[in-house]
Amino acid sequence: MRELLTEQRIRLCAAGLGLGLLVFGAIPVIAPKPFASVFGFDEPTAETAAMSRSVGARDVAMGAGLWSAAAHGGNYAPWLLARMLSDGGDVLAIGIAAAQGKRNPRFLSLGGLALVATLADAALWALTRGARE
Repeated sequence: MRELLTEQRIRLCAAGLGLGLLVFGAIPVIAPKPFASVFGFDEPTAETAAMSRSVGARDVAMGAGLWSAAAHGGNYAPWLLARMLSDGGDVLAIGIAAAQGKRNPRFLSLGGLALVATLADAALWALTRGARE
C-alpha cells in the first residue's frame, strides 16, 4: 500500500481537491440564489447573498492556493491544514444550526459535504506528513 501513496500521488490528489474547491466556491460567488436554493436556504436577502459570496470567495482563494502549491511543487500541507480547519468550522456551524432546529435535509447535506471535506483534508494532510518521513 505504501507504494500506492507516493508523494506525487498525494500531491495530485491535493491539486485535484484544490481545483474542486475552486469550482465549488465559484458557484455561490456567481449565483448565490441558486446555490442557496439547492441547499435549502430561504430566498436569500442581500445580506445572506453577501455572506454566501464571501464564503465562496474563501473557497475560491483556498482552492486556488492549494492547487497552485500542489501543482507547482510548493508546500501544500499548510493549505490542507487551513482547509481542514475551515471545513471543520463549517461542520460546527451547521451542527449548531441543526441543534437549534434547522433540519432541512438539503441544508444538512451541506453539513455532510463539509464533514466529508474535513475528513478528506485531514487524511491528505496526515499523508503529507507521512510522505516526508
